[in-house]
Parts: sequence; structure tokens; C-alpha cells
Amino acid sequence: MVLSLPFLAWKGDNHLVRYLTTIAIVSAFFATSASAVREFVILDEPLPAQRVEGVVLDPGGAPIPDMTVSDCTPEWAAVLRSTTTDSKGHFRLSREHGKSVYYLRFDHRLFNPLGLRLTLDKNASQRGITARPHIGG
Repeated sequence: MVLSLPFLAWKGDNHLVRYLTTIAIVSAFFATSASAVREFVILDEPLPAQRVEGVVLDPGGAPIPDMTVSDCTPEWAAVLRSTTTDSKGHFRLSREHGKSVYYLRFDHRLFNPLGLRLTLDKNASQRGITARPHIGG
């Protein structure tokens, strides 16, 4: 028994090579397009809190576990240290002596990266912050 697949039939003018090349180019286009939807979202207003801690929630209000939370240099230029959220979406970083502004970056493969400035204020109404990244690529 011979299995015949017409689209893979070899014809003297390299149809198979052209077909496979087209598939490869289209696949590469879609692969790069899918990763291009991720956008680093920065919240303009600093968030006041008493501590460098909080919870990360998805748009529906559910906690996001395994989100990487990084303490960065000003304007998110480089990562200084990082932690991950627990199963309830909580994170905590120790306070650094003399530092009152923290540039926090939130990263997870299912969400757009989020950047926000946390300003420590002992009189803030909240102990920590709530971060809500947008769904992304």
C-alpha cells in the first residue's frame, strides 16, 4: 500500500522545497508576533505604603502565584534583588536602610511586565500595596 500526499509530491520544480520554506517563514512570523504583544506598563503615580510588601492580583481579583517581584535601580535600569509571590500572591522585600523609594517590577509569563514606584511612608493608610498587572503575552 502506498500513501500518497499530493501536497508533498515531488515535482521536478522543487514544490516541496518552496512549500516547506513558506511554512517556515509563516511560522517564524507568527512566533515573533506573539512575543511582541508584551509591553512594559509603568504606573505614573507613586504608591505610598508602610512596608515593601503587598499582594499581586489578576484582573479578576485572584492572586497570582510565582510572579517575580524585583527591586530595581531608578527607572528600572537594573535588578538589585528579587523574590516571588507565594500561592496567595503575597510578596515581601526587606527595607534597605536610608532608602524610601523603591522601583518595583512585576514579571510573569502570562502578564505584561508592570513597573511602579513604592514610597515608604510610616503614615500611609496601607501596610503594603496591591499590584494588578494586565494580561499579556
